[in-house]
Amino acid sequence: MKEVVLKKKICVFGGSKSGKNSENLKSAKTVGQIIAENNFDIIFGGGENGIMGSVSETAIKYGSKTTGIIPNFLVLKDIQDTKHSKKHNTSFIVTDNMHQRKQMMYEKSDAFLILPGGVGTLDECFEVLTWCQLSQIVNKKVGIINFNNFWDPLISLINHLIKEEYMGEHNLNYFEELKNINSLKIFLKNI
Repeated sequence: MKEVVLKKKICVFGGSKSGKNSENLKSAKTVGQIIAENNFDIIFGGGENGIMGSVSETAIKYGSKTTGIIPNFLVLKDIQDTKHSKKHNTSFIVTDNMHQRKQMMYEKSDAFLILPGGVGTLDECFEVLTWCQLSQIVNKKVGIINFNNFWDPLISLINHLIKEEYMGEHNLNYFEELKNINSLKIFLKNI
């Protein structure tokens, strides 16, 4: 009997907008390709646009499956056609609210990647880091994709909070800053 090996799942957080720097969109496509080439499936917010849409579309193109987890109130806003949206989502889970969505994303994922985005991405990033700090997420790596120095202000803020003693230095152990493709590949191999 052939043993079935389940693919690991990586949760990708990123903007529903593309942003003004086209390099971030190119990087999102590269991330999607690398995720697929390293035999991961994706858990994400389900949106078809922006950074998250680019990651998921590219990952599907290179062989990954994606599960879009989206609250009911965002379905019509972020998904053009839920019955035929296989370009960005190979499967959907519709939740009642954002809290249920995030809880499900955390439970179904083996690791997390933070790509460029806005306040929603920051919310997801800090909630994951908070859950790590409170031991509600354990043994799951968090990678902050900083290919184009997009997250330099965030890394600086975290270091400032540590310097001002609002965060302990041990919080740096909960995430890795990924500055280039090679660091992403190493991150994925160690999951």
